[in-house]
Amino acid sequence: MTTSTAFTWKKTVKMMFKNELIASAAAQLALDYCCNPEDFVRKGNRATLARITEGRRIFRAEPDFFKAATMGNGTVITAASEMLDFANDLLNKYSGAEIFEQTKIWKINAQLAKYNKAIAFNSIFFLPVTPYKYIPSNKFKLKFYEKPQIISELYPVKGFNNALMYDSTKPRHDVLAVCALNGGQIVGMAGASNDSERFWQIGIDVLPEYRGIGIATELVSALTQAVFMHGAIPYYSTWSGNIASQNTARKAGYYPVWTEMNAFDIE
Repeated sequence: MTTSTAFTWKKTVKMMFKNELIASAAAQLALDYCCNPEDFVRKGNRATLARITEGRRIFRAEPDFFKAATMGNGTVITAASEMLDFANDLLNKYSGAEIFEQTKIWKINAQLAKYNKAIAFNSIFFLPVTPYKYIPSNKFKLKFYEKPQIISELYPVKGFNNALMYDSTKPRHDVLAVCALNGGQIVGMAGASNDSERFWQIGIDVLPEYRGIGIATELVSALTQAVFMHGAIPYYSTWSGNIASQNTARKAGYYPVWTEMNAFDIE
C-alpha cells in the first residue's frame, strides 16, 4: 500500500472490521493476495496476478500458482497468468462463499489438473478474542522454549509434527514453543512459526494417551498469550473435518475469521 492508501486504510478500519485484529488479518491477506484489505469485506470478488510481495506469509519461495481466500463476503483469488482467465470466469459466475463449495472445487481441480496440480489445503483460520487473558489452570506442568532451546532440546524429540517444523534453516521456522510435562516426559506440545513478521501460527500435538483432559487447550492458551507478549499476532488453522482441533480453538478463545485454499503439485 502507498502512504496515502495506508492513511485512508487506518481511518476506515473501524468502519469495516469488528476489531483491529481482524483488520490486521485483512491487511496480511492483502499482502499475500496482491490486493487491498477492503477486498475481503466487499461483496464483489477479485482475481490478481500472483507475485512475491514484501511482508507476505512465507509458505513458499515462489509465487503461488492458485489460491483463494474469503472472510465471508467476497473471495480473492491470486493465481499464475495461465490461471487468471479461469479465475475471473469463476469469480464472475459465483458469489464469494460459493467458490469454496465442493462442486466448485471440483471445477478448480479439473483446471489445475492440466498443470499437474490440485487443491491440497482447504483450511479454516482462527483469531483469538481480544483482549486476551490466559489464566493458568495449574493442572499441568508447562515449560516454555525460545528458538535456541527449541533446536537443542525439542528437535531431538520426534512425533510432534503438528507443533514443530523440525527445521530452523528456512525463513519460516519455529520461534516459540510450550510443552506439557509428566515428570520428565513431554506429553503435549504447542509451537509457533513466524509465517510473517507479524503473524505467528500455532500448531498443537498431544500424545494419544493424554488427550481429552484439557492439555491441548491449556497449551494453545498459554502459547497465545506468549505470542502476544512477543509483539506478534497468534493465529490458528485446521481443516473442516478436524472437529477436535476446532473445539480446541474454541475452548482456547479463538473464533473463525477466514477460509483459504491453495494448490500444490500432484504427488
